[in-house]
Order: sequence, then C-alpha cells, then structure tokens
Amino acid sequence: MKARIRIAQEFLKRKGLYKGGIDGVADLPTMAAITRVAGIDQKWPKQRRLIAFIQIAAREHNIDSGPVDGLWGPITQAAFDQLTYLLEHGKLQPPWRPDAFTVPNPNNWPEQNTRAFENFYGPRGSDLILVDFPFEMRLSWDLSTKVRRTTCHRKVAESLQRVLQKVKDIYGESEIKRLRLDYFGGCFQDRLMRNGNLPSMHAWGIALDFDPTRNQLNWGRDKASFAHPDYDEWWKCWEEEGWISLGRKRNFDWMHVQAARLPE
Repeated sequence: MKARIRIAQEFLKRKGLYKGGIDGVADLPTMAAITRVAGIDQKWPKQRRLIAFIQIAAREHNIDSGPVDGLWGPITQAAFDQLTYLLEHGKLQPPWRPDAFTVPNPNNWPEQNTRAFENFYGPRGSDLILVDFPFEMRLSWDLSTKVRRTTCHRKVAESLQRVLQKVKDIYGESEIKRLRLDYFGGCFQDRLMRNGNLPSMHAWGIALDFDPTRNQLNWGRDKASFAHPDYDEWWKCWEEEGWISLGRKRNFDWMHVQAARLPE
C-alpha cells in the first residue's frame, strides 16, 4: 500500500498540490492535496480516494486506467505499473503489440459479457465435457499430481485439443517441461472474476490458466514469464484458433487464455 501512496504523492507534487515528503504515508497534507483534485468523490474512504487519484494521474498521462471509481482491479494495476515505469525512466513503457494487432476468430468466439455470448455458450456451468490433453500436465499448486484431462465447454473442446497438439508438435515434451507449459492452473471453475463482480470465463469452462506462480494476476510484461520471446510460438498456437490472452491484449493476468473476445 505504501508504494501506491508514494506514487500518489509524486504526482500530487508534480501538479503543485503537495509539498511534503515522498514517504508512503497517507497523512493530512497528502489527503488535503487530494481534496483539491476534481473528479474524486470526497465522501469515499481514504484508500478509495487515493486509488481514484492514481486513476486520474494515469489518464492525464494517456494511460488506460478504466473508470475513475477508486477500485483497484487489473486495469488499475497495469496503469499503476505504467506510472511507476514513467517515474523511473521518464517515459512510458513501449506497447507490447502494435495497435493494429488483431487476433483472428476462425471459431467465431463471441465477446464476453454480451447477449451473443449468453446465446452461444448458454448458462454458466452448462454443456461441459471432459477432454484429454495431448501431453501430461501437473497441477500448478501440487506438482506431484499429474493431469491428463480437464473439464471444458463442449464448444471449445476440439479447438483446445488442436492448440495443445500444436504446442506439443512445436516445442516437444522436454521444452514444454523447461518452459513450464505443463503447469496447469485449471479450466472450469464456477466463480467470479478476481477483483470483480461478474462471472469469470472459467465459469463456462472456456478459459485456462498456466503457470500462475510465474505469471501472477497483477504482473505486467516486465515480470511475467509468458511475456518472454520463448513463448511466442505458444501464443501463436492459441491465437491462430482465436483464443485471447489477457497478457498479450491488456498486459495483466498472463497466465490466462480464453475463448471469448474482449471489448474493443
């Protein structure tokens, strides 16, 4: 939390609203400076007002931080990482992909959280089947447990098997193990999105996680192992089938890939 406060203090100082130290303490001078920033509901609790200011500071530097709602989620985390990089390097981190990059959609996966999505996949937890993996995996939280199959939605099953067969053909089992592509973090799980109130794509069995320890939810490409060039062919296998990586598209949650499009 101190890191967030220090970033807020840095950008409050840049705006000429704060003259105190950059100490990570949300003291009276820090909070008084925030009261002078337009767009923040001063009735919010202290921490929510601090987060809202970080979101505003990101917007002022052309960084997408989502709505100014004072709530900390993956998009705000990515914006915070960009602000941190800006302070350290004097410029924004280069984009991961060119803006014109698009993922093909040969299987016509629908956009998440839309009526078309509901019509395509049906109720969450419905039409699930077991599918076999073309190579053995291990549970990421219990590596002694081997996994040869998973539960997924029927409409993604054949595509999923094609993707993983391509991965096996391209990398081979020794490279799969070295790159930890066999560290399986799960597919179907009827739950909400982390830090959100909408159902996760896992609740339909159309999303999978891999190697969560080295691709944590809030990590950007500076930390996530799946952002390394060694994984370019891995992502190509998924993207040729229209699967979307949140890491590649939004630079957070690099463990996650889904058979649903993101809002543009």
